[in-house]
Amino acid sequence: MLPPTRGEASRPAPTAGIEVTRSLAASLLIFSLMVVGCSTLIEWGWDEPDQTFLRTHIAAMERKPFDGVVLHLTVPGVPPHLANFSWHLADYRYQWDELRPTVEELRAVPFHRFQHNLLRVNLNPTDRPLDLLDDDTWDTLLANLKLAARVARDSGLRGFMVDPEAYAARDPAEDRPRFNAFDYGQRTIREASFEVYRSAAFQRGQQVALVLAETAPDLVLLFAFAYSFPCGASKPEAEKVYGLLPAFIDGILVAKPKELVVVEGHEPSYALRYCHQFQEAYRRLRGKCRRLSSVPELYDRDLRLGFGIWMDNESGELCAPYRTEGKPCPWADPSLYPEKARHWVDPRLFGEAVASALDLSDRYVWIYSEEPRWWTSAQPEGENLPVEFVRAIEQAREAAPARKGSICPRPTGDD
Repeated sequence: MLPPTRGEASRPAPTAGIEVTRSLAASLLIFSLMVVGCSTLIEWGWDEPDQTFLRTHIAAMERKPFDGVVLHLTVPGVPPHLANFSWHLADYRYQWDELRPTVEELRAVPFHRFQHNLLRVNLNPTDRPLDLLDDDTWDTLLANLKLAARVARDSGLRGFMVDPEAYAARDPAEDRPRFNAFDYGQRTIREASFEVYRSAAFQRGQQVALVLAETAPDLVLLFAFAYSFPCGASKPEAEKVYGLLPAFIDGILVAKPKELVVVEGHEPSYALRYCHQFQEAYRRLRGKCRRLSSVPELYDRDLRLGFGIWMDNESGELCAPYRTEGKPCPWADPSLYPEKARHWVDPRLFGEAVASALDLSDRYVWIYSEEPRWWTSAQPEGENLPVEFVRAIEQAREAAPARKGSICPRPTGDD
């Protein structure tokens, strides 16, 4: 993920008659989503809103086929480079008085459909190390996570979208991010063993769970990925880019209160489009990936499995020339992609992927996008958003209640 980009201008409000019709349609869709019950679809992408955008545009946003959205906080009164709370949890200790206005704005948002809204929480800084043995930096992160839990509790957010990805510039010698708390190879205390760092990761996870339990014990922690990325790497654990992440999640599972929900969001499913691919991923998560956990009984009992799907999968490099020229990228045109990848932007297959993921997951599925924007300031109804893809999600949602368990049945056995 990258920081969101949004337009500046606002579009004129629709007429009253159109608004009534849309409100009725939204109400009917809300009812159909309530029937689905155990399936929750979250939007997260480059159109990521803040609290002010939500307050201004929530009516248009809730006409989209989602149950909630990932958001960030724009904090007033702090230096501009620290205004995005989600990106600076480990390098600046925020104060509650600085965050209070964001809570007041969120409480003023008239949420109806969107009942599963998640505050983005980035664990890795972009411009400095976050070492598992660095008490001072972790004290800052833990203090900010406690504030984030209070924000969620007081504003009615459901929890956090936890992003452990390392966004720092890549080390040219190692071809991996220069700063990554969960990469043993990037540790700052070189003489410490992998076992020392793995133990520290476990303890940091415990600390996170205890801090959250003090303030908001019933949060949802939807991890963009947890065990899934290190599970997919064939190297020894000490050499994996996220080799310390499983121990961190284990610590959370051990120390968390019963009410706190931990979800493996499985970002590696971005490109999946067929039921059998999701079944293979689910089997792997319940089998091979489980072996990375030091507490497999808690992994089985308390870790929920979800899926992330990238609507315009791997469009970044292909669309870069269009962005440079300030033109919209025709990301949905199959001819833009290599022949073997054109199925990624087939709206029918995309809809089938959403249906499969909703049917197979333990509850949470999230849709990621870059070029298509579900909402912007200039176009609250969306930009570069082909109606075929919107309808594909709607149809997937409509099929879910009647065909639960039969669209993409859970596999038996393990990987």
